[in-house]
Amino acid sequence: MNVSIRKITYYLVVVALAQSCLGDKKMADIEEMGNTSFVNKNFKGNRINYNMNSSACENMSASVIASMYSVTEDKVIFNDISKSDRRVPNSPPICNFYIKDGENDFLWLRGSISMIPDNGKNADGTVTNTSTGYGKDWAEEWAIQKSTSKSSEWIETSGMAALWNESKRVLNIKFEGYTLNINPPGNKLNKDEATKNRDYKKAALAMAKACGYIN
Repeated sequence: MNVSIRKITYYLVVVALAQSCLGDKKMADIEEMGNTSFVNKNFKGNRINYNMNSSACENMSASVIASMYSVTEDKVIFNDISKSDRRVPNSPPICNFYIKDGENDFLWLRGSISMIPDNGKNADGTVTNTSTGYGKDWAEEWAIQKSTSKSSEWIETSGMAALWNESKRVLNIKFEGYTLNINPPGNKLNKDEATKNRDYKKAALAMAKACGYIN
């Protein structure tokens, strides 16, 4: 096992702080922490490369989301933060989308796609990212994250690695230079949506395929 004591200690502290509010944490499995067999050894390279000026919305269409959720296209709304004047300088591409479902926008289904760059610097010298899980030791750090989550599971043959978290309703796919995060539209407060028992993992993978990130 090649997991540093510093990293283990860091994650155990994070788990202890988050356990009461997130409800998805479990006691760390030390053996699982050191297991990086989930890394896709057959990864052939990125189909879409990271670009700070990219739009995370450009490869997704309203028709795809409408078809997946059995609604008309006019019910789907995109909010491309990357093209907004509210975008924070040098922030990664983020696309928010909504499905108008319910009596008011409080009940709309909400989803997003974002491209988070690995730790490093942009061409202008600005820092791209300092978050844990995006550096050279990403596989080790992903293993630790998985080992402390009750609702996470590895998804085989997608990117360099892929991790689905049911509790957070998010699919993370690691590519060369960045991580793709997909939150398929949902809303726990929308009772009609809750009764459908939708397979959000399937929806997230379908979105990744429709956008061209994976086969």
